[in-house]
Amino acid sequence: MFGSILLILPTYNERENLASLVEEILALKIPGLEILIVDDQSPDGTGEIAESLSRDRPEVLVIHRKPPRGRGLAGIEGFVLARDQGYEAAVEMDADFSHPPRYLPNLLGLFKEVPGIDLAIGSRYIPGGKIEGWPRWRHWNSAVANWVARRALGLKARDCTSGYRCFTRRALLAIPWESLSATGPAIVEEVLMHFERAGLSHSETPITFVERQRGTSKVTPMTILRWLRELGRFRRG
Repeated sequence: MFGSILLILPTYNERENLASLVEEILALKIPGLEILIVDDQSPDGTGEIAESLSRDRPEVLVIHRKPPRGRGLAGIEGFVLARDQGYEAAVEMDADFSHPPRYLPNLLGLFKEVPGIDLAIGSRYIPGGKIEGWPRWRHWNSAVANWVARRALGLKARDCTSGYRCFTRRALLAIPWESLSATGPAIVEEVLMHFERAGLSHSETPITFVERQRGTSKVTPMTILRWLRELGRFRRG
């Protein structure tokens, strides 16, 4: 369906996951797909692994971000490159295997199943979707966060906190990337808010979200508090 696809992998301290994740993605042999690793000043050597992968595989590109650091800023940089370089679609996913690569064909196939959409979401909260490996408090936190985001911003997606998504070129051009303000995980909801305000439509496909097996989770109480503050700012703005 797409002649060129940029798959964006924002990374911070993912040296234990990155190489095997890239190989698993490339093993799917998705036509026209390239991988952009956006390393956010990782002190653990992730950037060096990314460079090694890029030397060995022409499909792998690398950006080494400059300060300030931030998950949201890394994602924006990747999407701006996808827009400016003329890619027909851009996928974003986490680099810790919580978004299993095996769902990529389903995500891309959704554009054939539901003609006219400009966003495909890998969803935990539609029939067939689920989460594995979380303690009870993480399930509760995620469900509440999704409910809060939908109510606060009027979002229509069932899983509006999912970061496993594919945007068409029309969406890349419609979203005001340079004016986005979230630096952390709230970028997911901010992008979706602008997407829906642009009058574009989406569909969702079920995924199993898997808790990371290697490396350290980036979710902390401070992350959650910052997310809530940013959501409040989006609602007021």
